[in-house]
Amino acid sequence: MLESSLGRVFYMVVSSVLSLLSMLITIALPVAGVFLLIWIYQIKRNSEIQVEQNKEIIRLLEKEKI
Repeated sequence: MLESSLGRVFYMVVSSVLSLLSMLITIALPVAGVFLLIWIYQIKRNSEIQVEQNKEIIRLLEKEKI
């Protein structure tokens, strides 16, 4: 009798833990996707800024040469 009730408790605990893990994964994947998209956007924006800065440096160097 005691073993069967312990088995039921164990089954309930395991199923609860697995459902919690499933819920966390379901929430974590979209959140990670959003952070990845934000990170990619920031890299792109910084690259555009760096290109403009490089153009300005080239312009100043060419002006200095003349």
